[in-house]
Amino acid sequence: MVDYDAAVAAVQDPNADPILLAKIAYENPEFGANVAVNPRCYPGLKRWIAEFGDERARETLAQYGFTAEAFGGPVQDQEAPSQAAFEEPVATNPYGFTAEQALTTTDQMQIAQIAQYAPELRACIARNPNTYPALIEWLGQLGDPAINAALASRQ
Repeated sequence: MVDYDAAVAAVQDPNADPILLAKIAYENPEFGANVAVNPRCYPGLKRWIAEFGDERARETLAQYGFTAEAFGGPVQDQEAPSQAAFEEPVATNPYGFTAEQALTTTDQMQIAQIAQYAPELRACIARNPNTYPALIEWLGQLGDPAINAALASRQ
């Protein structure tokens, strides 16, 4: 659970980690309105707060025109895409790294090397359950749709 003082500091920080803001909104609903107005609060988090946040948070978002209905209605459960739903990339790196390695290796050094030297395989690394958390976080910051879809399938 996020410490109260850390939550207070984070919601006031214009450079707060969006993942931390989401955790704060989930664990501390009383901070929902503060999270919602933070410049690092991303649209998906605003949608979640608009639907599941406390009354004050929903009212704050409504003042800015954000409601659950404005985002397409209530959040619906969706099936995660199956592994077959992903198109395997063609490995073009000169180091011989393959999609199979990126998907299955447990060697953390090799995972890091694939991420660095074979960018075409990053979506595969994002799907690998052995990929370490710091690399997952970095991959999420790249803004690549294929990587984002792969990360979403990890849920």
